[in-house]
Amino acid sequence: MRMVLANLDRRWEQAAHGELCNHLSKLIPMCSSEPIRHVLAWVPCFPGEVDLAGFIGEMLRSRAVYLPRVEGAGCMQFFRIDDEWASRLETTPRGILQPEASYGQELNLDEVSGVAIVTPGLAFDRHGRRLGRGMGYYDRYLADPRMQGAVRIGVCWSMQVLAEIPVDHHDVSVDWICHERGVLAVGSEGSS
Repeated sequence: MRMVLANLDRRWEQAAHGELCNHLSKLIPMCSSEPIRHVLAWVPCFPGEVDLAGFIGEMLRSRAVYLPRVEGAGCMQFFRIDDEWASRLETTPRGILQPEASYGQELNLDEVSGVAIVTPGLAFDRHGRRLGRGMGYYDRYLADPRMQGAVRIGVCWSMQVLAEIPVDHHDVSVDWICHERGVLAVGSEGSS
């Protein structure tokens, strides 16, 4: 899958980013019975990853948006961003873009409700199982008991949705999968 993603046609990718962000923006208001007020997103850093810039800009108009920052070994936290977010990113030694250390207020999961977390993955299956990139940051974050009420949305290209993927006992599934062709409710056979 890494090789496939690294060799995507750039023209296709440009058009597909817009389609995916459009589907994702439409999903947020309808993905939960409670209003989504806090959106946890991410910035692409690996070849072929979805660029969520359009989605982030759309969400900033009406919701609090957060990006992840690695803080210590195996620990990831989310920090609130504003319209200047793109100029306030730094690169980690692994090449991952994240908010600068002095930028943004940390999300306190004890004080918020109505959270949707947009989750990257190398592959997903129709059961919502997610194959990450091996570091476990998202699995640890999603396993936090305070994240139990959050809506988990996997984001990928349609070619990354497989019939079945290998999982470990610590892997956390998603509730929805969004790609350039539409949205898949986990467990359903079709997309909208």
